[in-house]
Amino acid sequence: MQIGVDIGGTFTDLVCVDATGRLYTAKTPSTPDDPSRGVMEGLSLLAERMALTLQDMLRATGLFIHGSTVATNLVVERKGAELGLITTTGFRDVIELRDGSKQNRYNIRMAPPDPLIERPKRLEVNERVNAKGEVEKSLDEDGVRVAIKALQDKQVEGLVVLFLHAHRNGVHESRVREIVAESGWAPFVSLSHEVLRRDGEYDRVSTAAVNAYVGPGLGGYLEQLATKLGNEGLAAPVLVMQSTGGVLPLDHAVRHAVGAVTSGPAGGAMAGALFAKLTDEPRVVTYDMGGTSTDICLIEDGKPLERQETQLGEVKIAIPALDISALGAGGGSVAWIDPGGILDLGPHSAGASPGPACYGQGGTEPTLTDANLVLGLIAQETFLGGRLALDRSLAAKAIEEHVAGPLGLPAEEAALAINALASARIAEGMRANTVRRGLDPREFTIFSFGGAGGLHAAAVAQELEIPRAIVPREASVLSALGFLAADVRHDYQRVVGKNLLDMKTEDVRLFFSEMEAVAVAALSDEGFTSEDIRFTRLLDCRYLRQVYTIPVEVSGANLSKDGDAIWMVEAFEKVYSALYRHVHERNAIVIDSVRLVAYGILPSLSLPKEETGGNDPVSAQRGTRQTYQGTMIDTPCYWFDDLKPGMRLTGPALVDSESTTVALPEQYGAVIDPYGSLIITPSENRT
Repeated sequence: MQIGVDIGGTFTDLVCVDATGRLYTAKTPSTPDDPSRGVMEGLSLLAERMALTLQDMLRATGLFIHGSTVATNLVVERKGAELGLITTTGFRDVIELRDGSKQNRYNIRMAPPDPLIERPKRLEVNERVNAKGEVEKSLDEDGVRVAIKALQDKQVEGLVVLFLHAHRNGVHESRVREIVAESGWAPFVSLSHEVLRRDGEYDRVSTAAVNAYVGPGLGGYLEQLATKLGNEGLAAPVLVMQSTGGVLPLDHAVRHAVGAVTSGPAGGAMAGALFAKLTDEPRVVTYDMGGTSTDICLIEDGKPLERQETQLGEVKIAIPALDISALGAGGGSVAWIDPGGILDLGPHSAGASPGPACYGQGGTEPTLTDANLVLGLIAQETFLGGRLALDRSLAAKAIEEHVAGPLGLPAEEAALAINALASARIAEGMRANTVRRGLDPREFTIFSFGGAGGLHAAAVAQELEIPRAIVPREASVLSALGFLAADVRHDYQRVVGKNLLDMKTEDVRLFFSEMEAVAVAALSDEGFTSEDIRFTRLLDCRYLRQVYTIPVEVSGANLSKDGDAIWMVEAFEKVYSALYRHVHERNAIVIDSVRLVAYGILPSLSLPKEETGGNDPVSAQRGTRQTYQGTMIDTPCYWFDDLKPGMRLTGPALVDSESTTVALPEQYGAVIDPYGSLIITPSENRT
């Protein structure tokens, strides 16, 4: 068996694929006070649905992959570890000076953000490594011991070490860790050259600081969860989802805790990539609409796009991650009236506790979920499998008090406005993610998932003139399913910093061979054989005086050739020209670094495929429901699990399951594909 678990801001999602390829899913409210409790409750529910005991299910599990918002929340809520910094003399304020930028460049009075490390806990020692990696001044070990004692007295939990040019020679940073161990002190130690090996002191110290900030909390949670799972019979190792779309063993994931900061959304992107391959869709834009936010990602030729840095609030994380954009619009997003009397939605959310007003758990502010319930789009009886009763009167009361009353509208009209605003926000997010890359959104297919996504898929497609929208049957737990489509992934990087024309192929090959040897050793220790190891090799190149690099993938065949680097120049120009439609002089091309992505291939995920049958969905219909779309209408309702491949629907219609609903407007139709997904198209273009 294979199990994927995703802790979201509102719900914890679980997916199990048994030995026959059959899918089982479960969804349970998250427990922010102790996330592991929600996981164990969800696993018990999953086992119950499989007619197994929890112990029997876990004993039969050979692959267990977990992703969560634990690391994300520690950063966003500023609840991470107390940090201290040891750095080269003169560099204690790099983390505060940053890179000279700010979030709002036009606000000259904008206060600088608070760094993760307070100034009294940022200590300097004498040492110096030059830009070539040569030691010019030996490490003052006595000074290090004094700094360690001072930080220990300040009850520091995480120690960050940043020395100048350590990415070229990390000997001094490594020695600090040895001295810490010799002292008997045991903080979480984060060395900048191990977290990020590239130029830029601010990027390295910021990323290393996030690593130490979330490491103790994430490590404590994962170790607690692993103990609970082991006590219940799990023998397989716990693998942790990373922001890159890969997974790491638990111990490595704790040391590289910064890699798990956006792990949940990465699972959704990987699921989108899986379905893009299954449906032969070359260009897909995914959106994952959960309880707190909507995450958007582009997928081309079956691969999610990546970026080299992430801005999480005021904190910069300069490691590879899937290029996912987050919008503050989810089912729990609060609708409110701004000082100018204009309706707004989010980014603040009702979260899992108290949740939307309709949950009846003390929430009084109107949310998107409340609006969709008032509109009749959500079924009160089957929400979360009937385990959570929804109260429409509480939802209507919250909307009337906070939105409808101030705007002078009936509750239903206010709810319709909230629903339309959410769809517009998603559409604008997709437009920004495609058009800013020079891409036409009309050439993409929408892939919608998350518990709230299906309610807006057709409206978003209509707004952007996108011809197809796909909603999988497992939409509400798709991030957890996407975890099972991932492989173990290790990332390595070496700084080069030379003109590309001065390089020889054998020079670049040497860099890669050194990293490959390290990668093979790591993956071998994790149980992978040479047949299960794959590499992706990348050059980070730019023109002189440009700030950002462009990744250029190179093949093993090209690296096997000796001689000049003209093939690398041509490869860079091809990528650069595709982005900017021109190239500059060849003697101005710089290769900043080389990167290796090493994969340990896990058992492939095989989704069940059904034979196409008749097109009449009458057997899946479960009556009608009154919905409001300007007027109240009787809308046919279908049960998602009862819809079979080949069945066709005509809007207006609703497709319910215990954890999501798909809304089909009047001008749209849909058909079920062999994987059970709902393919939504305009009525005149149904396929």
